[in-house]
Amino acid sequence: MTKILRMLAAIWLVAAAAATHAEVPAVSSAIQGFHTAYELRYAGLRADATIDLKPTETPGEYLYSVTTKTRGLARLIRPGTATEVAKFIYDHNGFRPLSYHLDDGVPKEENDSDVQFDWAKGTAVCRHESQTVELQIQVGMLDRLTSDIVAIQSLRDGRPLGEFDVVDRNEIQRYEFTPQGEETIKVPAGTFKTIKYLRGKPGSSRATMIWFAPDAAYLPVKLAQLKRGKSTVEMYATVLEPAAAPAPR
Repeated sequence: MTKILRMLAAIWLVAAAAATHAEVPAVSSAIQGFHTAYELRYAGLRADATIDLKPTETPGEYLYSVTTKTRGLARLIRPGTATEVAKFIYDHNGFRPLSYHLDDGVPKEENDSDVQFDWAKGTAVCRHESQTVELQIQVGMLDRLTSDIVAIQSLRDGRPLGEFDVVDRNEIQRYEFTPQGEETIKVPAGTFKTIKYLRGKPGSSRATMIWFAPDAAYLPVKLAQLKRGKSTVEMYATVLEPAAAPAPR
């Protein structure tokens, strides 16, 4: 479960700005809440993930959550439910993450993570593997989950994905996105024309291919984690709600 959940979060990491990682994405179209579900396939094991974006009672504030459950024989190995939750603000200043929490669903806490952002102080207090550190942050930096929504909004607004910085595992990590063309694919949720991006860290042997569907409001409909160019984990959309009209280009 831990490896599957870390993969799930990693493949959802996406670009924070259209030009450079230090810029604030411009506010344009409004954010719409959604509910999606995916089937994960890993070494013969299966898991289901649900992803939800909902506004809170505070204007401009949103809650973004990912829940992952194994099924079949995999439940004998990892019976728990893993969760990730992020809270962020989206207003005239763009995106600002407020908090992030990962619970991998097992009693031991070594894989759990927590981040609390303090933009007034310009710091993020992070806890991972029983260690707590305070990092200096800059405008445009994101957590693992808030970056999902930034990417979707960027694509909806016609901005390409580039490089960005994400606060993760007690450090700041940089990721790059490289366009890989277009492809029509069939998944349980339907058949979609997609645009593909390869996400990876400079010099790493691991990367993730993501298929974004313009006709599904640029939600990812397929994701694949790659190691030395070979697929190790794949993720297919089974539910996309609400059904969205084609997004403007």
